[in-house]
Order: sequence, then structure tokens, then C-alpha cells
Amino acid sequence: MATKGEDYAASEPLTGGEAKEGNGEALPAVEDNKVVGLKKEVTLLNGITMVVGVIIGSGIFISPKGVLTHAESVGMSLVIWAGCGFLALLGSLCYCEMGTMIPKSGAEYSYLYDAFGPLPAFLYSWTLALIIRPSSLTVVALTFARYVSQPFFPDCEISPIAVRKILAATCLSLTMFINCASVKWATRIQDTFTFGKLIALAILIIIGLIELGSGNVKNFENSFEGTTSNLANVGLAFYSGLWAYDGWNSLNFVTEEMKNPARDLPRALMIGIPLVTIVYLLTNIAYIAVVGGDGILNSAAVAMVVGDVKLGPVSWFIPIFVACSTFGCVNGLAFSGARLVFVAARNGHMPKTLAMVHKSCNTPMPSIIFLHVIAMIMLIPDSSEFSTLINYFSFAAWLSYFAVFMALLYLRWKRPNAVRPYKVWIIVPIIISLAALYLLITPFWKEPKESSYALVFILAGIPVYIIFVWWEKTKHACDGFCGRFTFFVQKVFNISLAEEAGDNLYET
Repeated sequence: MATKGEDYAASEPLTGGEAKEGNGEALPAVEDNKVVGLKKEVTLLNGITMVVGVIIGSGIFISPKGVLTHAESVGMSLVIWAGCGFLALLGSLCYCEMGTMIPKSGAEYSYLYDAFGPLPAFLYSWTLALIIRPSSLTVVALTFARYVSQPFFPDCEISPIAVRKILAATCLSLTMFINCASVKWATRIQDTFTFGKLIALAILIIIGLIELGSGNVKNFENSFEGTTSNLANVGLAFYSGLWAYDGWNSLNFVTEEMKNPARDLPRALMIGIPLVTIVYLLTNIAYIAVVGGDGILNSAAVAMVVGDVKLGPVSWFIPIFVACSTFGCVNGLAFSGARLVFVAARNGHMPKTLAMVHKSCNTPMPSIIFLHVIAMIMLIPDSSEFSTLINYFSFAAWLSYFAVFMALLYLRWKRPNAVRPYKVWIIVPIIISLAALYLLITPFWKEPKESSYALVFILAGIPVYIIFVWWEKTKHACDGFCGRFTFFVQKVFNISLAEEAGDNLYET
């Protein structure tokens, strides 16, 4: 028969200062006078660098080939890059309203939960936490490894896969440690590497401007010749470009940790996304000016080709700076993604252990480790083709974005008098919803397999929800074991459920 202490451990995870022995006696509290929970440490500058740092990762160094392949002309590819930035800006404006009206971390998860209830929120968290975010971490970490190893294997187009996987695992281990140790460390790393990646892109842009200033504009002649007329191809080109803009919603994952979300969330998004769009356009112009459309199509890493052509003996600058860019992107993806796992677990949609915070570091350590472990497991098999990965995850991502845009319109009708510190023009969510619907439908014409797989995986979350969340009998069937495991983890790793600090999320 279970003891009283075991019953307690199995059913009620402890909050900060409540740690007890198995017999119910209190343990010495760790930092009794300190509230355990997520702290408001993200400033406006941190917000801007997070938006820029998460968006600018591996995409701008890999996606140009995919965009140009489907657009079939350099002129149309530039239009699509600008269009992707416009869509990201419209989407971010909608997220500004949702993020200031529902000032909770977790982004889409929190908004869908508030508007439509637990099942849609669970399906989103199920998809992002188990597949989308860990695999994004894996892909960007592998890109980091590829560029870091390139100077040591100058005669190989692609460095040995074993070396890249070891370096990628090292990258993931570092970002896991940094994010577990301190929010300030994570945000400072994000700030530093954001400036580093802007330096890398500035070098490429300056090279392109010098090339254009020298009168070398032949690669821009007849820029729109051969442009595709296939709407499905246009949609796939947008998928490739939007992969490079992925992360425009990252700041909404950490709303609870912003010092003043009502003021700083809109400012950070409206500064960060136009800045990224300008940088992306200038970088693509530089690529075209130096190597032309054929050079982009024939290169797996066009930034290195530009460096080899124009920088000569110091061309190793480019892979080093690109590695900094991708490391910062991994850090930002881990920082924001862990908050979604944390919020989903806090609402009972994931194991309660993942809703806990380290008592001293005040970081959601279990959810950070959870994401990184899955990402490292994904390193073991051979990685998928980049284009296939984009089609699979872009469909899942834009399905969730479309749901949030619909949630905004629904809440405008359902709760017209709700407090909205930032309110977007109603035409904006209508336009972006139609664009999202287009991006969901057209790829089925050309490559339906990846989108179908993504949809099947999302729907597979419904029976999981019924068994482990909704149905009380199965939900509590393993409470004894899970409770004892949670209690053990709390004592070993010094973690507990977050306490409510009572802070005003709209403080000035």
C-alpha cells in the first residue's frame, strides 16, 4: 500500500519552497524568499535581436536556390523574397494584437487555447514540440556544422557526415546548457550572434554593391524572362522563401518574460521584420550580381561561392560568420520553443515535469532539455532532403498561422470589448488569412505527399489527446508511476512548478 508521502508525490508536484521527503516531512527550502518562475528580463533590444536572430539563420544561405528553382527567373525570385517579407510583416501585426490581448507565453498554443479550446491547442503543441521545433533545431545545427567544418575540408564540397553530426551535437549541447543556465546568458548570446550574422550579411551585401557599382549588371538583364506561370510553383517558391523568414513569431513565445509586452512587442516586430526584409533583398541582389542565376542554382551554399569568388585567401570569413548566424538561430529556436512546451505542460497537455522551473536559474530547464534531446535523436538517421523538409514543415506551420488569424477574427466578433493594447486594421488578418489559405492549397497540386504526411501527423494527435488528456480513466491510469518519477526528478534537479508572481503583464 502506498504511503501518505507517496500519494502526495504521485498526485501533486511541488511548487517552490515546498520540497518534502517521501514521509511528508519538509526539506530545507531553497531560496524561500524567492518566487520561482519565469522572470521579466526581455527588453526591447532583446526583442529586436531575438526576432532578427531567429529569422536570420540558415535560410538566407540555403533558400535562394529553392526560390529561384520554382520562380524560374531572378526578377520573380526577388519579388517573392519581398512578398515573403510582406507576409511575415502582416502576420506579425496580427500576432501583435493577439500577444498584447493574451499576454501569455506559448504564442499559437495560448491563442488557440483561448479562442477555440484545448483540442486545437494540443494539436499545435503536439506537432511543434515533437516534430517541427526539434527538427528545425537539427537542420540549423547541421548547417552550423557544415559551415564550421568547411575551412578544415577546403577540397570537399561537403564535409564528412560524421564530422558534421558531431559538431551539430556539440552546438545543441552548448545551446542547451546556455538556455538552462540563465535567461540573461541566452539573451546576451542572442544579441551578440545577431550582430555577428549581420556582419556576415553586410560583407556579402558590400561585395554585391561593389559589383553593381563596377557596372556589372549583365546578370539582371531580362530579369523576368522565363518566369513561371504555374500557381503551384509560385506557392512552393514562397515556401522556400518563408522558410528563411521562419521565426517572425518567435517573440510571442516569450511574452510573459518581456518587461513591457504591450509597448515592446509591436515595436520589436515592426523594427525587426522590415530590417530582415531589406537585408534579404540586398543579399539576394548580391548573390545574383556575383554568380548570377545559374550560379545560385548550381550551388548548395551560395554564400561560400560568393566568398570564394571575391574574397580569395580570406574567404574563410564567410563560413565562420555564417556559423555564428546559425548558432544564434539555434539558440533563439531553443529559447522560444521551450516556452511553448512549458506552457502546454502547465495546462496539462504534456507531462507535468515539463512545466517546472529550476529554483535557482529560473529557467524552464526540463522543457529545454526535452527539445534538445529529441533534436539530438534526429541527428542519428540520415537527414531528409532540404526541399522536402521545407514543404513538410511549411504546411504544418502555415496551418497553425491560419488558425491564429481565424482566432483573431473570431475574437473580434466574440469579444469586441476585450482590452487590446494594440489593434490591427481588420483588413490585415483578412488578407493574410487568404494568403495562408493559398499557401496551404496550392502545394497539393505539385507535391501533395509531404503536405499529406504533415496533415496525417497532426490528426494523429486527436487519439493521443483523447487517451492521455480528455478521458479521465486512461489519464490517471499511470499517475502513480508518473507522480513518483516527477517527485524524484524534482529532488534531483532542484526544480518545481512555477509560482504566480502576481506581476502586471502590462507594467510600464
